[in-house]
Formats: sequence, structure tokens, C-alpha cells
Amino acid sequence: MKEKNNGFLRWPWNVVLYALLIIALRLFAIPVILLLMWVQQKNNPNGAAEGYCLSRTRKRLSWLLGGLVSAAVGGVLLYMFYVGMGMDQTYWDRQDNVTLWGSIIGGAFLLLLGLYLIYTGGRDTFFPAKSSLADSIRSQLPYPEEAPPVGELFAMVDNDLKENGQWFGPVGIGREWVLGEQVNRIDRIRGIFVVDEIRQHSTQTGTRTSRNMQLVLVDDRWRKHVTDFRDPQDMRAAADCLALRVPGARRGNNGQCSSFMSMDEGAREDFERDFRQKQNLRASEKVRKEALQGGTQDMILKRRGGEVTSRVTNAVVEEQLKRCLDGEESGFELTPTRPIEGEGRAFRSLNCFVRTGEGTEPQVLLLMELVPTGAERDMALMLATNPRQAGDVLRGWLRKEVPDLKNWELRRMVDPSLQNPRPQVQPGRAPQDLLALLYASGAAESHDTFTQEDVELAAEGIIDGTYQKVKLSRPRRSQWMIVEAGDKSDGRCTVRAARADPDKLRFFSTKTTPRQAASWLLDYSTGKFLPGGADWKDYTKEVEKEK
Repeated sequence: MKEKNNGFLRWPWNVVLYALLIIALRLFAIPVILLLMWVQQKNNPNGAAEGYCLSRTRKRLSWLLGGLVSAAVGGVLLYMFYVGMGMDQTYWDRQDNVTLWGSIIGGAFLLLLGLYLIYTGGRDTFFPAKSSLADSIRSQLPYPEEAPPVGELFAMVDNDLKENGQWFGPVGIGREWVLGEQVNRIDRIRGIFVVDEIRQHSTQTGTRTSRNMQLVLVDDRWRKHVTDFRDPQDMRAAADCLALRVPGARRGNNGQCSSFMSMDEGAREDFERDFRQKQNLRASEKVRKEALQGGTQDMILKRRGGEVTSRVTNAVVEEQLKRCLDGEESGFELTPTRPIEGEGRAFRSLNCFVRTGEGTEPQVLLLMELVPTGAERDMALMLATNPRQAGDVLRGWLRKEVPDLKNWELRRMVDPSLQNPRPQVQPGRAPQDLLALLYASGAAESHDTFTQEDVELAAEGIIDGTYQKVKLSRPRRSQWMIVEAGDKSDGRCTVRAARADPDKLRFFSTKTTPRQAASWLLDYSTGKFLPGGADWKDYTKEVEKEK
């Protein structure tokens, strides 16, 4: 059965219509308004329960009204000045300069302020999708450009508050979201500050005092979100509740917020690193407890560092994926005790890798390794996707389900050309140029015909983390270089390269940053750079012993 459309005279359009009817019909508008209210109630039997977020955007109607008043006053002041311009000189001689300039500056200020309030209040009131509240939610999602429509956006916060919300004056705190003047995602909060200050203002009639009470939240982008309070008990209770939800956040009062916000870039990075370490320890402990309570025994999770666990749950996999997305680990592997079959193939493991680049969103690479057959040995199906779809594939894999293979590509797991510790030429074959690339996913490809542009693309892949290893070999030019990306313990690249001296071919190795390694690869390929120097280790003798 099709649901009845509940969009009849939704707020605030009903208020606008009622106001126009009162202006046009005066007292005769009352029966018409009552009739429209009855029709609206019939079409909306559940009432105007449009949620907490939309209710907050309604409050900006007061900004709109205040803006109209401010713009009107400012316009009057400027109009008076304009009329005075047409007066004779005697009129201007009678005016006080302070009064004259006060009307000009005050009128312009009130007019501009009014226009701003009219724009902001009208936008938030009548177009909630463009409101600052919607923008604050959208900007804190992992992928803001993929954010759902405003109805679903507000529903995420509203449902969280309905199911888990605690209210402290104007602030509602759920499991994932905090609703104040703006919306904060709880896991992104880094600072919780309480401002309670008494301010004094000297006036002609004496001294006035006012009390400023605010809850200030600072997120991981170092942006402040301020909510005003009237009750100090509600304000401190809200801060205490959030401190329990985010135990690693910085607590403080009054001016300590300014000190926290003024930290330099290095101090912020140190704080964020310490915050995530403590957060991961708590999450690991939680995952461990969940795993002890129950998990699947027929799946093995292996981390890149070699650690293995056989008690695998959705929570364990989600936490592992999150660690990879945060850059703390590069990937992991899920291996069932028996191959998983689907769509005419059998798979023995699912590898998950995360590829990140400067200024780009993280990309998840999934590799499902095929059970070796006569035609398919060391082969896997690969998919490059977003974290959301990757999570769906991982959860299905735990249920022993093979995903839809429509967009998966068949790739070779390992390319032997990338494993050579030194340049080799097979007997009876002419030496060939080679550009071999090992992706962070484990897939590999090699080219015996390539251009300088291909080398430049390989260098870019070293910088943005696309490639785990790049090998350039040009035997005719006595060029041989391998660049291998670092790991979690040491993010530097390992560079090994050959140098053709008059007496023999020498081999050197060193460690450097990805950007420097990429620069060396480009210059080495064009003959502008040769390895060697104080930072390079000569391992020629080790290579000669292996021959």
C-alpha cells in the first residue's frame, strides 16, 4: 500500500501562508487558518515530528526577523543622511560631527548586519539542505561528497538521539553525535572546554555584570563549536558526559581553550598521535573482550606484521580496517580453513590493503587469491574500491560469501622480476630493459618496452604509495635501481642502485624519503644522478659472493 504524502503545508511554509492570510484578510483569516490546520492534521496524522535537527534550523527564523529590523534601522539612518545631503549649509553647521559620522557608520553597519542575518536566517529556515547545521554534519562524514540527502542526514543524528540521547539544556548527546548550535561527531572530538566567566561593563549609569557560559568543543580539524548555556549545572554535566565518551580529549576551563587552539603544527601532530595510541589501546581491549565472548573459529586473520588470530568477529575486522585507513597498518589477510567457492571459482584467502595519497581519499585494494589450478597459478581477482564497499565485502567473506565479481580483475600475485637482489641476465639471451612494478596490493606487472613518461608515473606512485616496489633495469646503459617502500616502523624507502665504475660495476644502498627516492629514480633514468657518497652503503662484495 502506498504511503500517504505528508508534505502538505510543512513548516515553515505553513507559517508564511498564515502570516499572508492575516495581512490580507485580518480577522476573517481565522476560520481559513483553522480549516488549513485541520487539513494539515488530516494529512499528517503523526504531527510535525520532523526531528531535532530540523527544529534547530527553525530557530534561525529569529535571525531572519532580527535581520529585517536591523536592516530597516540601518536603512533609516542612511536615508536620513541622504536627505541631509540636500539641506543647505546651515543644516550641516548645526549637526555634531559625532552624530553625523555615527549615523553613517552605524547605518551602514546595521544594514550589512541585517542583510547577513536575513541571508543566513532565510537559508537555514527555508532551505535546511544548505543550512550550517547540515554542512556541519556533512563535513564530518568520511566522504562528504557522497553524503545522503538532508532528510537522511538529519535522520542519522535524530535517530541516534532518540535511541541513545541524553539532554543537558540545549545540548543532546547520543552514542555517535552531539547536537548543540552545531553538530559534532563524538569520535572526532579532541577538546572539551567549559567557559564560565563574569564580565563587567562600565556605563554612564554604573557598572553592569554579565555571565558568559559556553561549552566549547574542538574537533580533529581544530575547529571550534560553541553552544551557549543558561544553567551552569547543565553545562558541566554535558562536559562530564562527553569526557566519558571521549576519554582521550583534552579537558579545560576558560582560557585553556585558547592555549589548546594556539598549539603549533608539531604539537598538534604529537597530540593526535598520542590520542590515537590511547584510543587504539582501548579499542584493542574492547575487541579482545568481544573475541573472548565468541567469534568464528574457521577463519584466520593475519596482520602484515605477522600477528595471527583465529577468533575473528565483525568487530575485529572493522577495527583492523579502521587501523589501515588511519595509516597505522598497511593491510591484513583473511584465510578460511576451507576454500570459499562461488561463481565457478574457489578462493583460498582475501587480502585487504589500503592505498593513500597526499590530498586524495584512501582507496582499499581487495585481492581474492584463487586456489591454484593448471590454468590459474599465483593468480587473484583484484578490486579497487572505497572503504564502505570494502566493509561489505569483508563482512560477506566472514559469512563465506563470494561477492559479485563483475568489476574484479584477474591479476598475478607475485612477479619474480621484482625479487632479484641484483641484476641478472639469463645465458643465451640479450639483456633487455625492464620496468617492474609491485602494487601495494601485492599485484605486479612488468614492461620490457616503456618510455620516460612511464618512469615518471612510477616515481609518482612511489610518492603516493601506489607501488610497494619499483625496479628499473637498463643493462645496455649499466643502469639498475630498485626502490622499495618502507613499513610502519620505518616509513623511509630503501634504494638500491648500481654504478658503472671504470674497473667494475658497484652496488650501493641507502634509506631516504619517498619524495627523494622518486627524484633519484627520475634523475638516475636520465643519467643525471649516480649513487654513492657518505649516506650510501657499498655492498658490491656481498653481490660478488652471491655470483
